Amino acid sequence: MIEVFSNVMKQREDTNTKGNDFLDMLIELKKNQDLKEKYSFEGNKVIAQAFQFFLAGFETTSSLISFTLYELCKNPKYQNTVREEIKTTIDKDGGITYENVMGMKYLDMCVQESLRMYPVLPFLDRRCNAEYKLPNSDLVVEKGLPVYIPMFGLHFDEKYFPDPLKYKPERFENGTNVYNKDGIVFMPFGEGPRICIGERFGLLATKLALVRILSEFEVVRNMKTPDVIDFTPKSFILQSKIGLPMKIKKITSTPA
Repeated sequence: MIEVFSNVMKQREDTNTKGNDFLDMLIELKKNQDLKEKYSFEGNKVIAQAFQFFLAGFETTSSLISFTLYELCKNPKYQNTVREEIKTTIDKDGGITYENVMGMKYLDMCVQESLRMYPVLPFLDRRCNAEYKLPNSDLVVEKGLPVYIPMFGLHFDEKYFPDPLKYKPERFENGTNVYNKDGIVFMPFGEGPRICIGERFGLLATKLALVRILSEFEVVRNMKTPDVIDFTPKSFILQSKIGLPMKIKKITSTPA
């Protein structure tokens, strides 16, 4: 990966070639950096930014797609509802567009419920920037202390999500903001100024992939499909130990 990015960057810098992409932005940052600053934006530091975007944009998205298909194969009624919405929308608009994909409400409900049950990054890490005393307790979070926020602890809290072990897309019939009125309890992409900048891209890529798959294929269980997922304990991104085995069947048109 380092060699590929290094070669592409060198070629573009040597030939002044533009690709109108993220790599061009990194090259511009490298050229225009303030050389008086102690931090030098060179070499592997540049490559690391490109690699981070590559990982964030592909691995996390593929995980979300897989978890959503897994739940839809376990819950055929939800899969059929999503497929009907996709078919109706495509027939109405004559094809797939950005607007109609992002406007598919039931598809969004399923994706949001997948994010609740399977947050791609199962924790958020922050650093306390001011001393804070927790209300109704003697516990003080000191300035500079690392703080880890467990997504499962929030997303599976029965106070906010009744029957949390069940996959229920209807939880999000009224959107996601209903869960964050009196505090933030649903934040699969983080929250605040450091919220994931790839949120919109990730959701679009996920929904587009699901639309293409579910419009042509039915996803069903096979003998190896787990009833409950056993997660890899030391994985940075949420992963199943055995993958997510499923069977994909081509949908054939019913004769008139």
